[in-house]
Amino acid sequence: MHAAAQWQRSQHALVAPKRQCVTSAAARAPRCRSRVITAVTAYLPPAAPPAAADVAHAFKRLQNGSDVRGVALAVTPTDTITLTPASAFFIAAGFVDWLKSKGVADIKVAVGCDPRVSGPLLMPAVLAGLQSAGAAAVDVGLSTTPAMFYGIIAPGSSVNGSIMLTASHMPMHNNGLKFFTAEGGLGKPDIAAILETAAAKCEAAAVPLGDAILDAAYVLQQAVTTPATPSSWPLLSKYAEHLREMIVSGIKHPQSPDKPLTGLKIAVDAGNGSGGFLATQVLEPLGADVSGSQFLEPDGTFPNHIPNPENKAAMKAAVHAVNTSGADLGIVFDTDVDRSAIVGGDGSPINSNRFIALMAAIVLQEHPGSTIVTDSVTSNGLTTFIEQRGGKHFRFKRGYKNVISKGAELNKQGVDCELMMETSGHGAMRSNNYLDDGSHLALTAVVAFVRSRLASGGSAGLGELLADLQEPAEAAEYRIGIKDPDFKAVGGQVLQAFHDWVQSGVGNAGGSWSLEPVNHEGWRVNVDEGEGKRGWLLLRQSLHDPLLVLNVESDVQGGEAAIRSNVLKFFSDAQHAQALDLGSLQK
Repeated sequence: MHAAAQWQRSQHALVAPKRQCVTSAAARAPRCRSRVITAVTAYLPPAAPPAAADVAHAFKRLQNGSDVRGVALAVTPTDTITLTPASAFFIAAGFVDWLKSKGVADIKVAVGCDPRVSGPLLMPAVLAGLQSAGAAAVDVGLSTTPAMFYGIIAPGSSVNGSIMLTASHMPMHNNGLKFFTAEGGLGKPDIAAILETAAAKCEAAAVPLGDAILDAAYVLQQAVTTPATPSSWPLLSKYAEHLREMIVSGIKHPQSPDKPLTGLKIAVDAGNGSGGFLATQVLEPLGADVSGSQFLEPDGTFPNHIPNPENKAAMKAAVHAVNTSGADLGIVFDTDVDRSAIVGGDGSPINSNRFIALMAAIVLQEHPGSTIVTDSVTSNGLTTFIEQRGGKHFRFKRGYKNVISKGAELNKQGVDCELMMETSGHGAMRSNNYLDDGSHLALTAVVAFVRSRLASGGSAGLGELLADLQEPAEAAEYRIGIKDPDFKAVGGQVLQAFHDWVQSGVGNAGGSWSLEPVNHEGWRVNVDEGEGKRGWLLLRQSLHDPLLVLNVESDVQGGEAAIRSNVLKFFSDAQHAQALDLGSLQK
């Protein structure tokens, strides 16, 4: 019998009662009657052990760059659950094995979650998986991604690893895992290794992933066999204390040192994610009026808007909160608070390039000449803005992990680099242990705001720091699907053909288009639009999906359409035109 079938039957077979003897009234002689109990598995088809290749694929597809992400709930009939209790169990066990391979002893891992409705299902599975592999587990409950890293480096902490259950801004039926050690978040090779180990453990246990009964039943069996009895830790409260200390020491208010935010009205929009604590446990205790805040209550169905600083509806809601409450500024968070954005007191959104410019202006005041690392899609105006303040702009790749890692690398090489930030709202500072921390960035802006007001006698605001930021007249992003299964190779070939096309001056590009001298990702092209106006475009391959992504900015009205039209001409004539979905460009 196959191992999986044996496991099924051992779990579902009902134990038959002992034979019962009854006395016949007629014969007055003992007679035995047996009651036959049919095993539940007799009604089920025999299960063969899952193929090794299928198990490996099931785990490998969960990798999303430097974290794990999948579908945890079937909300619609078309949803296929890919992140199950058993997969979470084995991934957690794989993390323990990975820590052991790095020489970590006395492993103790903290686990937190955002408010997604699948959290209560996956959290026990992760805790059980940790303990099954010999680690001590700490349940911190509702948390944020930055807090999970802080839990490792916090004074007096005995934790040497942490896991955050979150899928960031993704829909409610998604969930995922992010991993941390004292060195920060894990990288892509680390995640790949953990998933490979998880797959091997799953295969050895012959667990049919995704089975409506047996997947969760295995986790329950393991939890009973080796009960997961984690300790608890109110980590979010500890992290809130850390943030309060950061504000107090950063402002050094001469009149109100213990309540330096007195007189300041701040509207926080947490989008019903994990970030509501910042209003009630950080800002309000320091004197801020947070009465204009909204959507602070954790609700994993996200009933009001997607918690995402890049989302137009989210920013519109935050702008409305600031305008209607008369707040001095607003703060917007994503679900797990590793991304943020600001709203000025005049209701102006400060996200994307504007948020990077704001943080660069603040950082360059204290770190003159510092290099600011960003992703590849930042505007020409941002480069000018940074250079006008004596800084250097290092435009790198998309992917917050890429941006932060490049900043850390530059610092090791002796290049002064205090700020690394992506247009998505992800960002880290060297002074904050290179942690991707939306709350730290937002509160750095709050500290700068208060200090500016103190210096000016109460009239200054954040808008003054952005007064000379040049912004494009038009901007757009287009996603071009690659229909060929070998999308990586096709995408690379199209990018090379595009490079050659621009270099040769073919088509209407003529002499007005020129390649950016240094490209770390795809090909960025400068467009001379006349009279000192400069547009640009960037064609790059998506980090994870079968897509080419085209970003376009123009300094003139109608310029974006002209650039897009010229790019469309290239695509229409390209060798792989049939393998591309050009619908987004043909509007």
